Amino acid sequence: MDIVLAVVCVLVLSIILLYLGQRFRLPSIVSFLIIGMLVGPFGFALITDQTLIDTIGQIGIILLLFTIGLEFSFQTLLRSWRAVIIGGLVQVCTTIVAITLITLYFQMPFNEALIFGFIVSLSSTAIVMKILQEKGEVDTIQGRTLLGILIFQDLAIIPMMLVLPLLAGMDTGLDLSAVPYQITKIALIILAIIVLGYWVIPRLLFRVAKERSRELFLFTIAGICVVIAWLTSEAGLSFTLGAFIGGLIIGESDYNIDALGHIIPFRDVFAAIFFLSIGMLLNTATVFGNYGYVALIILIIFCVKVLTGAFSAAVLGMQTRVCVFCGLALAQIGEFSFVLAKSGLDAGVIQTPVYQIFLTGAIVTMAFTPFAMNASPQVVDLLYQFFPKRISRVNTGAPDEIAPEEALSNHIIIAGYGLTGKSVARAATLAGIPYMVIELNPEIIREERSQYRPNFIFGDAVQEEVLEHAGIRQARTLVVAVSEEAAVPRIIHTARQLSPEVHILARTRHIRNAQYLLDLGADEVISEEFESALEIFTRALQHYQIPNDEIVRIIERSKRLGNALFTRCTDPNQHQKIQNFETLFKETHVHTVQVETGSAAEGKTIADLSLKDRFGIREFGFRRGTTRFTQPDPALRLKAGDTLVFFITDEKAGKIIPLFSAGK
Repeated sequence: MDIVLAVVCVLVLSIILLYLGQRFRLPSIVSFLIIGMLVGPFGFALITDQTLIDTIGQIGIILLLFTIGLEFSFQTLLRSWRAVIIGGLVQVCTTIVAITLITLYFQMPFNEALIFGFIVSLSSTAIVMKILQEKGEVDTIQGRTLLGILIFQDLAIIPMMLVLPLLAGMDTGLDLSAVPYQITKIALIILAIIVLGYWVIPRLLFRVAKERSRELFLFTIAGICVVIAWLTSEAGLSFTLGAFIGGLIIGESDYNIDALGHIIPFRDVFAAIFFLSIGMLLNTATVFGNYGYVALIILIIFCVKVLTGAFSAAVLGMQTRVCVFCGLALAQIGEFSFVLAKSGLDAGVIQTPVYQIFLTGAIVTMAFTPFAMNASPQVVDLLYQFFPKRISRVNTGAPDEIAPEEALSNHIIIAGYGLTGKSVARAATLAGIPYMVIELNPEIIREERSQYRPNFIFGDAVQEEVLEHAGIRQARTLVVAVSEEAAVPRIIHTARQLSPEVHILARTRHIRNAQYLLDLGADEVISEEFESALEIFTRALQHYQIPNDEIVRIIERSKRLGNALFTRCTDPNQHQKIQNFETLFKETHVHTVQVETGSAAEGKTIADLSLKDRFGIREFGFRRGTTRFTQPDPALRLKAGDTLVFFITDEKAGKIIPLFSAGK
């Protein structure tokens, strides 16, 4: 097929499948893999040139890893060092060992089994972080834990790529005679990275940046990427590793933001090219011909990765909920696995049937990840129901737990010790009110505990045992300030069942969740979305020169609406009143009206218009040229071009606007 026509078909198909993927909440990576399967030689055969496919894939890999290297930061590594080093090491090593032993059981050669363990041990940073961003949980305890483990996985690709040549051509074991050569090569590469990263490239970029040429800077960035990729290839490594190193070096320089600004617009294109080329290599006939075996392999991969991911979080001292979430989030095969698998296929370490199984496993596990992460709360609830005593015993055995020395009463229970939780605790301390904190992060417990603040519990507030240990039956107030949105309703439901009298205040991000939380038993809900909207609304009205008194009345009316919407009420008629009030509020907008030549208002004073008597408008903004008034003189005579600003309903605006329009 003509290459131009093929490109047109690929683009049209991409638009259709990406749209369908968005509707069904599938990651775009999965859509691109499916598109590659359809247009490749084993699908509709729109593109059949294997050399072209390999070239496209190589370019996509180089550019994709270069952009990933640009976004990587050693500062991120230092901030999450425990999750990176301990959690990541445990997750990768246990997965490699488990997968290698299982594949050896199926009579696979050791070198192929080991490289398959390497491949399966890596997860998709792009998919996991995108889902966490959509859920607003990047900065939660499970978000930070996952980020640390994923960072270690991204770094682990480097030694894996270095070991890959040692595995090539072996049937029984490692060729130890090549180890000294590889160690020397690694040392030289590290030395070259240090020299380039600290002396050569920063000075080069400084001189290029001084020229202030966008084209020169862009081509210099691209040139550094290609040169380093070529050098690593000449050293016997891969283009892809060199591209990642090149991005890492530039990412640590003073020009990383500018470089990202030039590259990021093309990042999705690079990723699309790479995953399209991978999808083209999947032979669906081979997969469907061995569907039973393929399904078994996918099930094994999923179960092993869930267990190793949950175990790595448990080693870090995390609670059951975080462990389960991490296990389900890490249960897919990642982007770097494609790089490793393709390199293994090219080196002859991986056989084509194994590679086809890998591609199938990658597509299925990636597609299943969003559903698995969303199902995490239900899985945790089942565990709490079937093993309540065992889980409680494991959780309360953490070394960081601090039990209160004496029973509390009429105290505040604070679930979640983030910024909100700390503010509540500080206010309680100033007021002399006792409080108890429930926190999932063991590091926070370790940092905050002291003889002056002994009442900290390491645990999950979703569990009945943890709430009872915090004294929920004797507490006067429960403040739910956890970062995980999915945990908030479950905490409220459990607390209300244990203590019908406790006053529950809950924080939520979105207004749409308020009524649901109130129905579950919350007494008051504070919506971050509503509070921020009020602040933005206030400043917007000030910009329109609405009088301050009128702004105060508007905001007070909004707060009354908020109090009605976000406070539990047993009055059956209250809901209808709220709906009526909300409808009226939604119909109120800022209307800017200009006095036109020949209108009824031209030449009249503001007092002559009788706005208060005729329309009930007491205050409004007034503008004449660059002069603005919030309280215009009633004797001021209107001229053509004057502007009045009202905050009124659309119905009232329809009555008042004709006064200022010509010919009315």
